[in-house]
Amino acid sequence: MTHACHRKCVPPHYKEGELSKGESVCLDRCVAKYLDVHERLGRKLTELSLRDEELLRRVQQGAGPA
Repeated sequence: MTHACHRKCVPPHYKEGELSKGESVCLDRCVAKYLDVHERLGRKLTELSLRDEELLRRVQQGAGPA
């Protein structure tokens, strides 16, 4: 995230020591988007993991002694 947002928002040749208003806003938005996607992806992976666990439980119950 740090590298991607820095590369996107801050020019490679610094003109001054402080971030400009535009660079700062760009970084804020970039980080917010990154965190939003990270949160959504985490929820989806958790959901898929729970489905897999449930499917595995059903398969194991069905394969038990008859």
